[in-house]
Amino acid sequence: MLYREEKYLSAALKLLEKWIPSPPAVMMEKWKGQSEDEADWNVEEAAGGLVFCIFGWPETDSERCVLLVYDEQMRVIADASAVHCSVSALLGSSKLYDELSEESDWMYLEHYTLCGYMFPQYEYPFCLQGKAVKEKGEALLFSSLYVTGSYRRRGIFTVMIQMMRDFALRRSSGNTELYSVISLDPDIAVYGPDAKDEPYYYSFEKDEPVRQLNAMILEKAGFDVLRLEETEEDPEADGTKLWFAVKKENDLIVDVQEKQIQKN
Repeated sequence: MLYREEKYLSAALKLLEKWIPSPPAVMMEKWKGQSEDEADWNVEEAAGGLVFCIFGWPETDSERCVLLVYDEQMRVIADASAVHCSVSALLGSSKLYDELSEESDWMYLEHYTLCGYMFPQYEYPFCLQGKAVKEKGEALLFSSLYVTGSYRRRGIFTVMIQMMRDFALRRSSGNTELYSVISLDPDIAVYGPDAKDEPYYYSFEKDEPVRQLNAMILEKAGFDVLRLEETEEDPEADGTKLWFAVKKENDLIVDVQEKQIQKN
């Protein structure tokens, strides 16, 4: 691990110290011993002095993935996080279902939406049926995906989605399907230039336009936009947690060594 990579990884872990499963020093030591092929982290530099730092750690029948984007002053100007799991765990793990349900309403509804839209043949929640799951593939349930206002319209959002996708599929091979879901509710900045030291309160007039803009952005990225139910456009009505974007991708992943063999 190079010094520059270590600097960004260490800074990211310290920022998220209360959420990560082990002390930053312990996680850094573990990552130093990983080969490039099996690494649970990656640091990439991009144009404009931006640095993309992505990493993950195992959770119950899943993996938590985090991506932080730094500017030249090492300020976080964008972030993404998601739960990555196999489709068999998405549909069949009662532990994962319980953990997502307890984490937040958003994550429960993302699980509900992805399962119901992509796998309508399975009664929800299928994990309570005690039956085997035959479906294959990987799933990404995003808990955040945010770019600071002053850095938008630079393609950062698209790069973040692609990096999270590639990270989730880093150990996959052959013909692989990836199912993704993202909530369209306005994300709340908790660090970086947009962070505010005040509680968030839902407002239909303020949040609905943001949700509609998020829908247009994700439709351009190939997602299908869904609403769980229709609500009256009433400022007193709670329109939160209703809009989601889902996507199914199919990719042929060929190992570098396998490509070389095919060329020879």
